[in-house]
Amino acid sequence: MSDPGPVRQQLTNLLGAYGYNLYDDKNRMRADDLLVRGQAAAALGEATNALRDLRAAYRRQFIPPPSREQPYPPADRMAQLDAMARLQERAADLETRIRNMAVPPTDRVWARFRDEARLLGDLLLHDYALIAPAMALRDQALALTPDAWSPAAASALNQEAAQLEAGIRARQTFLQA
Repeated sequence: MSDPGPVRQQLTNLLGAYGYNLYDDKNRMRADDLLVRGQAAAALGEATNALRDLRAAYRRQFIPPPSREQPYPPADRMAQLDAMARLQERAADLETRIRNMAVPPTDRVWARFRDEARLLGDLLLHDYALIAPAMALRDQALALTPDAWSPAAASALNQEAAQLEAGIRARQTFLQA
């Protein structure tokens, strides 16, 4: 048998990525999982930006500059601004949590005890469940205007955020099992 030569050996190592096969189903599932979480996180990033812009527009439209007659802004308007800020922070926190979610490591020892392809497939389904509420939150935030802002709008946004948090907890619980 002939020696494959250093060039062929290097090419084999590059295609196999030194032990990581790009075309293996499990590795593609890991990449798909990352893409799905990226979509959900991107939608939340857009929602965060929309809420920031909404706060700025609300402040320009409803918070008058201080005057001698009214040195402090109206308390009810400031409460609305605070509610927008809390929602913005919540959306940003959810984005960070989704981007930093754990994925089971590639470990040859654990591969003997678990069906990694099934585990990654189930994990991918959990991540797909995050996309719909993230996009709904984004769409609702983008549709809001300063005139349309109300406690009901804040409640609807908080419901979508709660649904996302429930999905994140379900995914964490699944990984702990």
